[in-house]
Amino acid sequence: MRKGLFVAAAVAAIAVAGLVGWAQTTSTIYFISGGKAVPVSLSGYETLTGTVAYQGPVMSEDNENWKDAHSYTGIPLRVIVDEFGGLAETDTLAVVSADGWYKVLPRAVVYGDTAAGDVILATAEDGTASPDAPVLVFLPTDQRFSDDDMLAAFGPDLSHYYGDKPSTTGMLVKGVTYLVVNYDGKPISLPSGDTSSGTSETSADATAAPVGVLLTVVKGDSTSTYTLSDLESLDVVTAQGTFTNSAGVDYTATYTGAPLTTFMGNVPADSTIRVTSSDGYSMNYPADMLADESDGTWILAFKENGEYMPLDPGFLRIVQVGDGNPHFKSSLSARMVDRIEVLGTYEDYSLLMTGAVERTFARGELEAGIGCPCHTATVTVTSKGETHTYTGLPLWRLVGYVDDEVYPAVDQGIHYDDVDFNDALAATDYEITLTASDGYSQTVYSSWIAHDDRFIVAFKMDGTFLDPSADGYMRFVYDDSVVLPEGARLKSVKFLTEIKLGL
Repeated sequence: MRKGLFVAAAVAAIAVAGLVGWAQTTSTIYFISGGKAVPVSLSGYETLTGTVAYQGPVMSEDNENWKDAHSYTGIPLRVIVDEFGGLAETDTLAVVSADGWYKVLPRAVVYGDTAAGDVILATAEDGTASPDAPVLVFLPTDQRFSDDDMLAAFGPDLSHYYGDKPSTTGMLVKGVTYLVVNYDGKPISLPSGDTSSGTSETSADATAAPVGVLLTVVKGDSTSTYTLSDLESLDVVTAQGTFTNSAGVDYTATYTGAPLTTFMGNVPADSTIRVTSSDGYSMNYPADMLADESDGTWILAFKENGEYMPLDPGFLRIVQVGDGNPHFKSSLSARMVDRIEVLGTYEDYSLLMTGAVERTFARGELEAGIGCPCHTATVTVTSKGETHTYTGLPLWRLVGYVDDEVYPAVDQGIHYDDVDFNDALAATDYEITLTASDGYSQTVYSSWIAHDDRFIVAFKMDGTFLDPSADGYMRFVYDDSVVLPEGARLKSVKFLTEIKLGL
């Protein structure tokens, strides 16, 4: 129902929860049902405004963990759904973000008939356009979305949990891109063709073969380039592989490509294979991992399900395939690959974190973590007349793993939730000691680094991984803009291996 067609009954229903206005956003989402996708412009809908506070996981009886209340303005989800014929009693609706995160809503939730209250796609927060719009938001009548409300509305299977604790904060979906009826959990490609009549499939377009040089391979002083024709002329492999996406959903496809060993050549097992994508992201692989075929073959794929892969998400992708349909982590699947380099020895390293608990992060966890921009921060550092940018993991986020007993599960790897960092404890100004492999150390204080992404454990300088011989694999640095307390002195720490909290 759009402007000019909105019936009085619908207006009355929306007005119950707050102000009625017009949505000004020009965002487009896709409504997908029965394999058909239709683009939906979010402009022109009447909107609903309401206030809500979300409840996080309750870890102790004396802290109900309520978050600050905010006012949201957005489009009632039921209005969009009704444009496409509504939902049957047994239907569900998945609200899916561009990065694959999603939540499944029963029909009763979509129509506001549960303790979750009205459901909107919010375009503004506290009267200001939201950079994360549209955002899935729930507006209970009492303006408090409790964990009990969520369990009552969604049931235990569709509710969100932090560890084993229910948490409504996890029900937020930012950057909503798709509304999918009876979603099967598989990644969604943008629809192709004329979707105005709702006839488009959700599978990607058949893509024309890319032209020009797609890949550069560097081994010592030798450099080789490959076009698509060159890649297809190699001894290629076609087989299935499965990876788990960022939303925890398995995705299976049939890939065609050349084994990575074709490009590596006869390299020592302890060599490092650096893969760089067209957007500048790079990732290091141990050569022996890529050469190990016990579970499947690692290939540089140029086809998915029989079709050339499109420019987005990239013409070339590293995947593992085989007769047994191997299952690998998406963090190992570099996309948009355009350069492969054979480097020196691949050494294991780790970061030891000690505080109320102890946690050792392995190299694979750390490098998978910095592979996602959602985890990283970049700072500018000037030293000895030279200015460089460093990219890594915010120190306060890492401290949140060990400052108390509230932290993400180990199997989540690098994962952030604001409740992990103990603000009350940080206010006591405890010491944080950063130590290098040779024993050199520097001390910062919890009040300095709390919620401040300008103090980082860096893994990259100027977009490339640190030189292990010059900086080690990790280096503590902080941004030039940081103003330390009067009299305080703080230097960077190369060859960082340990962080200890003085609790």
